[in-house]
Amino acid sequence: MPCAIGFGISTPEQAKQMAGLADGVIVGSAIVRLIEKHGADSAPYLSEYVKTMKAALRR
Repeated sequence: MPCAIGFGISTPEQAKQMAGLADGVIVGSAIVRLIEKHGADSAPYLSEYVKTMKAALRR
């Protein structure tokens, strides 16, 4: 059965570490914080954040 970890994951390093233990990594609160901080202008910040997370998982 696939298993994803998502509690407390907010940095690329954490995502990479947890990806070695699970089938997936869930990031929620960090994305919500970016939206809270940047509001309607958050799209480029979210895009960059997701890119860094994906890059960490590819290594």
